[in-house]
Amino acid sequence: MKRETIAAALEELDERFICESAEYGPNSMQGLPERKTPMKTKRILTIALAAALILALGVTAYAVAGRLRSTAKTPLPKTAEYSDLADLPEIEKNVGYPIHVPETFTNGYSFAALRTEGEAVFGENDEILKEFYGVRITYSLAGAPDLYLELSPTLDLPGGAAAPEPGQRRTIRGVTVDLSVDHYKLVPEGYEKTAEDLAKEAEGHYYITFGPDTIMECEYAFASFELNGVNYVLTDLEASADSPDVLAEMAGEVIAAANS
Repeated sequence: MKRETIAAALEELDERFICESAEYGPNSMQGLPERKTPMKTKRILTIALAAALILALGVTAYAVAGRLRSTAKTPLPKTAEYSDLADLPEIEKNVGYPIHVPETFTNGYSFAALRTEGEAVFGENDEILKEFYGVRITYSLAGAPDLYLELSPTLDLPGGAAAPEPGQRRTIRGVTVDLSVDHYKLVPEGYEKTAEDLAKEAEGHYYITFGPDTIMECEYAFASFELNGVNYVLTDLEASADSPDVLAEMAGEVIAAANS
């Protein structure tokens, strides 16, 4: 399925349905209040769905000290786009944390673009707890889908919901890297979950999301880790069977670059 098709469908989502997709089965975040907000930017509560929707909706969520946080884009003065990693000294000064990332990976992916954008962490009553800059880097390879690397500062804030267990957890170059491949079933409003849907949701890494006129299914892969006070999430929006291994290898190269 084309990423553009997924993005077009996801643009129809509203927070009511996005919140419903935050159920994780036995260890889920069930019972979280449904929040209503006047913000035009849609809000989400799942780290996996956040990474998947980042390009379509401009929204994100991330784990802080093992807790999930709800975030959304917020206007900050130094939002910008860059086409050259030679600008990293300026970017680091603007965002306030170190950015040491490869320009190219051994699998052939190379830097294509970088964007900095303001984000806000929200509390239980939709109050802003913290504002910061997130960094999104696009890596491209001819004939292959783009891959994305998201960076944000590690924040020590109280509360939040327990983060779900990853599909895999590996130690790479001394750093714990969480790897997951999540299945998303995009369904029309009014769709009733089947017994199979409910069973797969209970197993984890299977999410029902409402919005499109017809049922669509896709898989997204993620590799996330924390290093030197920075959260990293590598994302593959067109996951295949080897995506976890590909992202794990790339994570190792990011870690090596950050520690060099």
